Amino acid sequence: MAFTVVDGWTVPGFTHERDLGGGASGRVVLAVDDQTSTKVAIKYLVGALRADEAFLARFRAAARSLSQLEDPNVVDFYDFVETPDGAAIVMESVAGVGLRRVLAVQGPTGPLAALSMLGGTLLGLAAAHGRDIVHGAVRPSNVLVDAEGNARLADFATAPAGTEAQSGPAYAAPELWDGAPASVSTDLYAATAIFFECLTGRPPFTGRNMAKLHRESPIPAEAVPGPLRALITQGLAKDPDERPKSAADFLGAVEDAAVSAYGPSWEAQGRGRLTELSAQAAARPEPKPKPARTSGRNVIVAATPAGGGSRGRWMAIAVAGLVVVGAAVGGAALLQDDGQKQPPDPTPAQSSTPQSALPNGGVDPTPLVARIDQATARAAGAKFSFSRKGCCGTATARGSLGVVQGGLPSFSMTVSGSGATRKAAQTVLVRDVVYLRAGKRWRHSPAGGRGYPMLAEQVRQGSSVSNLTTLLRSATTLRKAGTVYQGEAPLSALAQAPGVGLLYTEMARTTGTDKISFAVRLDRGNLPVKLWVRAQDATKKRTQVLTASYSGWGRTAPVKTPR
Repeated sequence: MAFTVVDGWTVPGFTHERDLGGGASGRVVLAVDDQTSTKVAIKYLVGALRADEAFLARFRAAARSLSQLEDPNVVDFYDFVETPDGAAIVMESVAGVGLRRVLAVQGPTGPLAALSMLGGTLLGLAAAHGRDIVHGAVRPSNVLVDAEGNARLADFATAPAGTEAQSGPAYAAPELWDGAPASVSTDLYAATAIFFECLTGRPPFTGRNMAKLHRESPIPAEAVPGPLRALITQGLAKDPDERPKSAADFLGAVEDAAVSAYGPSWEAQGRGRLTELSAQAAARPEPKPKPARTSGRNVIVAATPAGGGSRGRWMAIAVAGLVVVGAAVGGAALLQDDGQKQPPDPTPAQSSTPQSALPNGGVDPTPLVARIDQATARAAGAKFSFSRKGCCGTATARGSLGVVQGGLPSFSMTVSGSGATRKAAQTVLVRDVVYLRAGKRWRHSPAGGRGYPMLAEQVRQGSSVSNLTTLLRSATTLRKAGTVYQGEAPLSALAQAPGVGLLYTEMARTTGTDKISFAVRLDRGNLPVKLWVRAQDATKKRTQVLTASYSGWGRTAPVKTPR
């Protein structure tokens, strides 16, 4: 049934199904494309925004970048429609529950769900910031929890410049109150404030003079569990220079804290808890807004601003349909060892040839590895970050990797470690040669040599896609929850694996254990997003943890040999 919205105007070519609610920037409706039958969400901008030429100019520029942004933690958008009668944003329709409603109905989420929410939010911000897109209005009403427990960001760049603090005072960084523009740092501050609210049930600062509270009140880190206080202190620092430099940097700190406190399956368990909480919130009546709330009204089906592409472009990539939150309740147990096995991946067809036994947990790694190999081969490369912590030295690296068919992956990165490699160095690793930047020149050495060449090779082994697939192939235990796979693998088998054997030989030697635990997260296209590996001896005194994160698959330039 069609109906009029905002001055009697509707976007041509769509049939409206129902009203989904509204907020400060406009009303959202569920609609169906008349040509493709694809369900979409359309946000009709309020008159004040349509009349604000400065906002429209800024939004049009952001929309061009948003049209190319594809990330599992960002709600996809399709088009920005402007006519003399009105303006509207056409975007992906995702059935889910806004985080504002989850918090209002369920209260605090607990630490694992809060960490998962923060991790997903930071992944979405990292993807956007990588394209120079600042959100400007990160708050619970703009975070959607989908059917798989993913935190997905919506409504990028819809707050007019200079209004960010007033439109979301509970989440506004001190500098916004002083008139500074929204930035990467203010987005991270807001994400941390939401994290605090997930942990405690309330924003970090509440009261009448919000500007003064954000500027001067002590950061209430003692209100959250001890292992997570450093994250709150970093993210809510009064001085933006004391906050993490990027969403990717903050995500690395979140992963380190979460693995140390809750083990490598923290993210899977947290997403399971978010799935459960969102399904329960969806089944209960939405509570009436409390007068003290300052973050705005929740919109159940989220929407992101649409980009400047044509309708023909976005119709070609339109989503297949809605995701039903209630259908995911059965998977809420995730990776916990509660005796409930997850459904296995498809297994090979029966034949007269004996089939090898599946790992404990029922997941067949063979088709999974094939899908990962196919996906990464098409993508050719990505941005990455790597960290090794624990006993026997540290290593960190950040940069881009290139997938080389039939050969070793190439890396262009900034890398640092312990001792003589403590200073960060710009390094390129191509085939078996390491190129190290020395002033304006590049020096080259064989990979695996002493110092930085050895460190670069360790990073390659730990961050390569072959490491991830080797772990899956070698697993004696492998369980699945959504797009996360958790397992265990013997170090004796990993030490024999081509390309990564030295990594695990050294890990066995330094920790004295005979097996590792790991967790792998993939996106919806089977591309790696995160990898965790933990080795720990029986006394828990010697531990080594490796983490790697990936983003921007297919959007990075090939790694080239320096000249």
